[in-house]
Amino acid sequence: MLQSTRNSTSIEYVIKLVSSAENWCKYNIDRLLVFLSNLRKELIIAYNSLGYPAATTLYWFLTILYPERNPVIHDSDTIALYRLVYREKASIIFFTTKPNDPSIVRLSDASRWTGGDIIIVSPPPEETIETLLRGTPMIKLPKINNELYAALYEIMLSYLVSLSMYKGESRRISRLKEFSKEGYSTIVREIYEKYKGVIDSLKKLDEVIISSTWFMESSSYLILKALEHKGKKVAYIPLSILEPRKGDNILLISSSLEESIVKEKKFKAFMNNAQVYEILFNLDPLDIPLYTSIVALLI
Repeated sequence: MLQSTRNSTSIEYVIKLVSSAENWCKYNIDRLLVFLSNLRKELIIAYNSLGYPAATTLYWFLTILYPERNPVIHDSDTIALYRLVYREKASIIFFTTKPNDPSIVRLSDASRWTGGDIIIVSPPPEETIETLLRGTPMIKLPKINNELYAALYEIMLSYLVSLSMYKGESRRISRLKEFSKEGYSTIVREIYEKYKGVIDSLKKLDEVIISSTWFMESSSYLILKALEHKGKKVAYIPLSILEPRKGDNILLISSSLEESIVKEKKFKAFMNNAQVYEILFNLDPLDIPLYTSIVALLI
């Protein structure tokens, strides 16, 4: 009974958090839309820490819906040190959940030195960092001291901006838009019911190896961070190089499109006496980062 009450309280909190993120996005979506409608020749999507899944959400939307744009995506220091020095006047969107990390200043400076346009999506930085940013445009999240919470806000913004940008005819996007109007706080309980079995199993483990394809990698880090918050020892290994060993506890995070690839690894794990747990999303792949963020908050 106590466990049931605790779960109920946790679910209610996640529902409120998702609803809060949706409301925040309504007031901030236009700034990012304006930025994206006035792009220079090259669009660079940069990230730090758990800004990674928000960055890949935008990247995959643009790659799939606007292949002619060919955006570049990488971590912020790689962009600042290796990409911008060979480019001029790029447009840069930077997602970060660590507002006081020095990388935010490095990328801002590199963009200014090369004449680029940049906008940063981040929790509010400390006054010292804000001074060093010298007025760099920012979309500031509410004051949040939890990276998973910040990641939810940023993924939600990236997702809703991507849907709003698309003006073409597509049943797929029309369906996603209609669902987004209903709100995602309404499906938190459904998500919990679907994945509570694996969530409860993961909570009992001391060590976990998380594995996925590259498409799912950024989302997988949300689950990794959630398990670390629970005191678990967690490692991430890309599915392409995963070699299951006896005694391993392996969490496979995948979409239904990857079923045949995942089956191969599950068979290897079985043959090597490794234990496999699975979070499988039978969704439009563009939805997956947002759903994974909710699952992570429910752990």
